[in-house]
Amino acid sequence: MSRHVFLTGPPGVGKTTLIQKAIEVLQSSGLPVDGFYTQEVRQEGKRIGFDVVTLSGAQGPLSRVGSQPLPGKPECRVGQYVVNLDSFEQLALPVLRNHQEASDDIPSGESSFGHWIHIQN
Repeated sequence: MSRHVFLTGPPGVGKTTLIQKAIEVLQSSGLPVDGFYTQEVRQEGKRIGFDVVTLSGAQGPLSRVGSQPLPGKPECRVGQYVVNLDSFEQLALPVLRNHQEASDDIPSGESSFGHWIHIQN
Protein backbone atom coordinates (compact mmCIF):
# COMPACT_ATOMS: atom_id res chain seq x y z
CA MET A 1 0.00 0.00 0.00
CA SER A 2 1.36 3.43 -0.86
CA ARG A 3 0.56 6.64 0.93
CA HIS A 4 0.87 10.24 -0.15
CA VAL A 5 1.49 13.25 2.01
CA PHE A 6 0.85 16.78 0.76
CA LEU A 7 1.66 19.49 3.28
CA THR A 8 0.72 23.16 3.01
CA GLY A 9 0.30 25.98 5.50
CA PRO A 10 1.16 29.58 6.31
CA PRO A 11 4.78 30.75 6.12
CA GLY A 12 6.99 30.02 9.10
CA VAL A 13 4.93 27.28 10.79
CA GLY A 14 7.56 24.57 10.24
CA LYS A 15 6.38 22.69 7.14
CA THR A 16 9.88 22.16 5.77
CA THR A 17 11.31 21.21 9.16
CA LEU A 18 8.49 18.71 9.73
CA ILE A 19 8.86 17.12 6.30
CA GLN A 20 12.67 16.87 6.62
CA LYS A 21 12.36 15.15 10.01
CA ALA A 22 9.64 12.81 8.71
CA ILE A 23 11.82 11.87 5.73
CA GLU A 24 14.76 11.09 8.05
CA VAL A 25 12.59 8.85 10.26
CA LEU A 26 11.01 7.04 7.32
CA GLN A 27 14.31 6.47 5.55
CA SER A 28 16.04 5.29 8.74
CA SER A 29 13.15 2.82 9.19
CA GLY A 30 13.98 1.36 5.79
CA LEU A 31 10.86 2.59 4.01
CA PRO A 32 11.34 3.65 0.39
CA VAL A 33 10.41 7.32 0.19
CA ASP A 34 10.29 9.55 -2.88
CA GLY A 35 9.09 13.08 -3.50
CA PHE A 36 10.15 16.69 -3.19
CA TYR A 37 9.92 19.65 -0.89
CA THR A 38 10.51 23.36 -1.25
CA GLN A 39 13.31 25.09 0.60
CA GLU A 40 13.17 28.78 1.42
CA VAL A 41 15.97 30.89 -0.08
CA ARG A 42 17.06 33.96 1.86
CA GLN A 43 19.41 36.80 1.04
CA GLU A 44 20.51 39.23 3.74
CA GLY A 45 17.81 37.78 6.03
CA LYS A 46 14.99 38.36 3.55
CA ARG A 47 13.10 35.61 1.71
CA ILE A 48 13.75 35.93 -2.00
CA GLY A 49 12.28 32.67 -3.20
CA PHE A 50 12.22 28.90 -3.02
CA ASP A 51 14.22 25.98 -4.38
CA VAL A 52 12.68 22.61 -5.18
CA VAL A 53 14.58 19.72 -3.57
CA THR A 54 13.93 16.12 -4.56
CA LEU A 55 14.48 13.27 -2.13
CA SER A 56 17.01 11.86 -4.58
CA GLY A 57 19.16 14.95 -3.93
CA ALA A 58 18.53 17.12 -6.99
CA GLN A 59 17.90 20.81 -6.32
CA GLY A 60 17.05 23.82 -8.43
CA PRO A 61 15.45 27.26 -8.30
CA LEU A 62 11.66 27.06 -8.13
CA SER A 63 10.82 30.73 -7.72
CA ARG A 64 12.31 34.11 -7.04
CA VAL A 65 10.90 37.53 -6.17
CA GLY A 66 10.86 39.82 -9.18
CA SER A 67 12.85 37.54 -11.45
CA GLN A 68 12.08 37.38 -15.13
CA PRO A 69 10.91 34.23 -16.88
CA LEU A 70 13.38 32.51 -19.16
CA PRO A 71 13.34 33.81 -22.75
CA GLY A 72 10.53 32.24 -24.75
CA LYS A 73 8.77 30.96 -21.62
CA PRO A 74 5.45 32.27 -20.32
CA GLU A 75 5.51 34.09 -17.02
CA CYS A 76 3.97 32.11 -14.21
CA ARG A 77 3.49 33.85 -10.87
CA VAL A 78 2.44 32.75 -7.42
CA GLY A 79 1.96 35.97 -5.47
CA GLN A 80 5.18 37.95 -5.67
CA TYR A 81 7.19 34.99 -6.96
CA VAL A 82 8.03 34.22 -10.58
CA VAL A 83 8.06 30.44 -10.98
CA ASN A 84 10.89 28.79 -12.89
CA LEU A 85 8.81 26.38 -14.98
CA ASP A 86 11.88 24.62 -16.41
CA SER A 87 13.13 23.76 -12.94
CA PHE A 88 9.68 22.55 -11.88
CA GLU A 89 9.29 20.45 -15.04
CA GLN A 90 12.76 18.91 -14.67
CA LEU A 91 12.67 18.19 -10.93
CA ALA A 92 9.18 18.07 -9.39
CA LEU A 93 7.03 17.00 -12.32
CA PRO A 94 8.86 13.70 -12.96
CA VAL A 95 8.34 12.73 -9.30
CA LEU A 96 4.61 13.33 -9.66
CA ARG A 97 4.43 11.55 -13.01
CA ASN A 98 6.30 8.50 -11.71
CA HIS A 99 3.72 7.99 -9.02
CA GLN A 100 0.68 8.97 -11.05
CA GLU A 101 1.07 5.73 -12.97
CA ALA A 102 0.78 3.81 -9.70
CA SER A 103 -2.05 5.87 -8.24
CA ASP A 104 -4.71 8.36 -9.25
CA ASP A 105 -4.36 9.96 -5.82
CA ILE A 106 -1.94 12.70 -6.86
CA PRO A 107 -2.41 15.76 -4.70
CA SER A 108 -3.21 19.10 -6.19
CA GLY A 109 -3.88 22.47 -4.73
CA GLU A 110 -3.95 26.10 -5.49
CA SER A 111 -2.56 27.42 -2.20
CA SER A 112 1.17 28.09 -1.94
CA PHE A 113 4.27 26.06 -2.58
CA GLY A 114 4.11 22.82 -0.68
CA HIS A 115 5.74 19.50 -0.10
CA TRP A 116 4.89 16.10 -1.49
CA ILE A 117 6.28 12.72 -0.55
CA HIS A 118 5.36 9.20 -1.56
CA ILE A 119 5.74 6.38 0.93
CA GLN A 120 5.70 2.81 -0.31
CA ASN A 121 5.13 0.10 2.32
